[in-house]
Amino acid sequence: MKKSFKHIFLATTVVSALTVGCSKSDLIDLYPQFSLSAVNSPANMDQVEEVLTGAYQGFRSGSYYGDGSGSGFSLMPDMMSDNLLETNESLANYKTLTDWVYADDDALVSGIWSAPYAIIANANIVLRDVDKFTTTENQTRANRLKGQALAIRAHAHFDLFRYFATSYDRSSTSELAVPYVTEFNISPIVKPARISNKDFYDKVIADLNGAVALLGNVDQTINPLATKRPMIDLAGAKAMQARVYLYAGMWAEAIQAATDAIALRPLAAQANFAGMYNETDAGEIIWNAQFDASQGGPGGGVYFSQNNRSAYAPAAEIATMDGTSGLLQDNDIRYDAYFRTIAGPNGPRLVVSKYRGKAALTDGNANFPVFRTGEMYLIRAEARARITPSQETQAMADLNALRQARITGYVDENLTGAALLTAIANERRRELFAEGHRFFDLKRTTKSIVRAGGCGDPSISPAVCTLPSTAREWAFPIPFDERSVNGNIQQNPGY
Repeated sequence: MKKSFKHIFLATTVVSALTVGCSKSDLIDLYPQFSLSAVNSPANMDQVEEVLTGAYQGFRSGSYYGDGSGSGFSLMPDMMSDNLLETNESLANYKTLTDWVYADDDALVSGIWSAPYAIIANANIVLRDVDKFTTTENQTRANRLKGQALAIRAHAHFDLFRYFATSYDRSSTSELAVPYVTEFNISPIVKPARISNKDFYDKVIADLNGAVALLGNVDQTINPLATKRPMIDLAGAKAMQARVYLYAGMWAEAIQAATDAIALRPLAAQANFAGMYNETDAGEIIWNAQFDASQGGPGGGVYFSQNNRSAYAPAAEIATMDGTSGLLQDNDIRYDAYFRTIAGPNGPRLVVSKYRGKAALTDGNANFPVFRTGEMYLIRAEARARITPSQETQAMADLNALRQARITGYVDENLTGAALLTAIANERRRELFAEGHRFFDLKRTTKSIVRAGGCGDPSISPAVCTLPSTAREWAFPIPFDERSVNGNIQQNPGY
């Protein structure tokens, strides 16, 4: 991956990694060591930790959780689904993705491919070098750095898999995943190939098992603040396991990992829920991508609060201005946390305001919640409903517990079979709205996208409205630039 590593990594992540805790003279001394000869090692454990910081900073890329280049893993999965509809306020920056007309030369797709591999490169430097500086005295520090790097490597690879794999089948030895890169190497002769789904899952699971083992014995609290959790701790690694096991259909393992994560991070009370989105209360956040002042945020492609542009609006089946219809209504704490009615060029409209700013600000600077406890309840509920023999009573208890924490006046339900699975899927739409899940949930469960509520009406939304479950567009094409330098990588069918 010559382009992914040599150009993206050196241009974006190394400089940011080295500026943390370095004076100007330090930067001048250190920069050639990394950029001109990337196979050279950091000189001490502090510099290894700086490279790890650079990996975290990579998640702010506009092609990852940030905005500006597609918000690939934050808002785009909702924009590409039936959760959000493009409006006439849109500048049409993302239409190739949200209308499903991408090709292998699409710059947005290329960015979504390159951004995770840049992060993986940093993680691999940490994993290559941390043991060189590990002693008996700093073993628990080394555990902290190595555990986070393993988790980051697994997470970034798995996000790539969600977009570029044609199938999520855990046991398939014929379906192709993406290259799983475990060494930092910018040599043009290194041309990794795609591996089978089975081999890919094996590697992700191995990395996460390693992360869990290490992060249970560290030198300090990884996320000590009450308002944010910007780094991956043991709860984060457990949450990653739960999500991977859900996609893999490993129901017993998903139940256990989600249970472990819930034990480490309980559900937020209603009074604390909204604070997760404006950095006033970490609540049930397990891991958030951190965007500090002047670093942007995840939501500008949907609602650009700085100039009040609502480019993508919630579908009517999600929420409405009067708060009395749709999946999210005004008796639900999530309604006010996610939406506001704000005057626009054609009158008032409901906007996605959950990322409009921290505290009372409206500058678009907000963190992105990569993992929350609400997702863990829904993973456990779905796994309990699908496992053989089924655990429908426990699944319903999870669903009721989550709803009790969110909806004022909620009365417990008792569902079984298909009705229970439908209820869990609908609750995922409520709970995880605009948090990067809907497109992948539909792909994972082989459902079609059918956009309703005005889709296709040029006076409301010019969007394309349906994507059959068998369409090639459920998997992105491997970018042309990647294939032009790596003859070992196979294109997805139909491109």
